[in-house]
Amino acid sequence: MSPERTPVPRLTVTGYALVGLLLLIGLIALSDALRLEHPATGPLTPEVAEEDIDPLREEVPCPVAAGREGTDREQATTLPALPQEVTSNQLYDCPQFYDGQTILYTGEVVGALLARDHGVWSQLNDDVYGDVGAPLPTHRDFRGGNAGVGVLLPADIAATVGVVGGPGFHGDVLRVTGRFQRVDEATGEVAIIRVASAELVQEGRALEVPDSPARPVVASIAALIALAVTVVERRSRTRR
Repeated sequence: MSPERTPVPRLTVTGYALVGLLLLIGLIALSDALRLEHPATGPLTPEVAEEDIDPLREEVPCPVAAGREGTDREQATTLPALPQEVTSNQLYDCPQFYDGQTILYTGEVVGALLARDHGVWSQLNDDVYGDVGAPLPTHRDFRGGNAGVGVLLPADIAATVGVVGGPGFHGDVLRVTGRFQRVDEATGEVAIIRVASAELVQEGRALEVPDSPARPVVASIAALIALAVTVVERRSRTRR
């Protein structure tokens, strides 16, 4: 017959709960202290209402409505002239309409330039934060699908790209003319642009990430907390 366990006093339970709550509040405060403020020169983007900064974007209306399986698509009475300037959202939401069409598209070169036998692959990102050209924490404008569009560049155009966007760099911004392929027959890639010509809109550059004065303080507090947890754990083992 196992011995009866002594119930934990309510005061002890309340104390542990209070300590846990204080630790949670402290963690939130430390995390908030690490957030970067807007530059002293002012915000880099126009003021955006809180409800507008939403990762769930509205669906783009397509110029041509997709028909049911086995039927022709309903033709719009007035189709836009091509080539026309498009966004990545339009290409992804209306791939049937733009499939095989010559289009204009502007975006930042990001990721890498991958040379292959049939050309050079890259990604052009047209999200809002890419237009700003600054680290995301400095303006916190999250609008966009964070996807961009894959592009197949001719080797001579790829050779003109000076900066590819990444964590520390804002890549060259190109305005390309090319044919959008819903499914490319030669490569099997999905939703790409075969680029015919390109114009350099903006040269890439290194990003200046503002310093956060709170970082040394947060690091010191985190180190002290880790040390305290280690000491308590060691003492508990010794007593056992």
